Amino acid sequence: MMRTSRRPQEPLELGDFDLLLPQPVDTALPEARQNLLEESLMAEARRSAPRSRARRTVDVALPVAAAVLAAAAIFTTDGPSEAGTTNTLTATVDRISLAAAHQPALEPRPDQYIYVESKVTGGYVDRSSGKERLVVTPLHSRQVWHSPDGLKNFIYEPGHKFMDKNGEDLDRDPAREVTDWGSYNSVKALPTDPDALLKRLYRGGKPGDAQDDWSAFGEIGQLLDEQIAPPEISAALFKAAAEIPGVALMDKATDATGRTGIAITHTYRNSRQEWIFDANTYEYLGRREVLVEPYRGLEPGAVTSESVVVKRSVVNAKKELPGDGTINSGGRMPS
Repeated sequence: MMRTSRRPQEPLELGDFDLLLPQPVDTALPEARQNLLEESLMAEARRSAPRSRARRTVDVALPVAAAVLAAAAIFTTDGPSEAGTTNTLTATVDRISLAAAHQPALEPRPDQYIYVESKVTGGYVDRSSGKERLVVTPLHSRQVWHSPDGLKNFIYEPGHKFMDKNGEDLDRDPAREVTDWGSYNSVKALPTDPDALLKRLYRGGKPGDAQDDWSAFGEIGQLLDEQIAPPEISAALFKAAAEIPGVALMDKATDATGRTGIAITHTYRNSRQEWIFDANTYEYLGRREVLVEPYRGLEPGAVTSESVVVKRSVVNAKKELPGDGTINSGGRMPS
């Protein structure tokens, strides 16, 4: 199963989440692997926990072409409680959509791989002190390789606390798993009409229902992660997002590397998701999720996950780097 630790869909305060986690005593797992399992379960619970009507999970995961999109939401200079405004949202989203539509398309062959290099953070639950607290890792590099059909995947993230420092294969078994979820092929098949796209994102949910709205916004956020898409679909995603109740525009925001811009935001319960764009070019800069209420030892304004895409490309094999070498043969390594 593809790891989804930076793709939150539900706010962090999940009443039934602890029932999904292994207990800290009487476990046969080494502590590091148990922590990794808990992190994955927490992300999966946020992403696909049963909703008020039915479980709805979009069958794709996509970021916009070349210079337009990456993973998790943002803290702004206006403070953690700033909710943004809807006054100029439509006009701004139109400009963002136009910028996305004019990005060059990357079209992998069936035998190639989509390569994405990012700077990311993520969270895990620490129980070492006898009291649960959420720990957010420092910003570090992450590289992924995905085949267009979603069956073959590799992640290289030596800065991750629990992953193999040499990288991990995360291939899927088509006999046992839903193999098209998150793939380039499924992204390419998405509707370009914003209304049709939004209906699919809600998956039977009701616009105006706070949890359904948050989930639909989060679905689009997942579609910004570690994937590529035809420019016209990228543009449609932003136009669809502008129709979600509760979505607002924030005029001051900062991405994980310190670049400032504007943000499209949505807040529900204790978390705020934000997508950050350059205020002049409307190029996507990054995405974060920020607490608006205290949670597991963290105060409002704390960033619980974030990502900035460094490079997107198409390569011919797992571990191959754009332009030169591989991660294991002395080729270019991420900074």
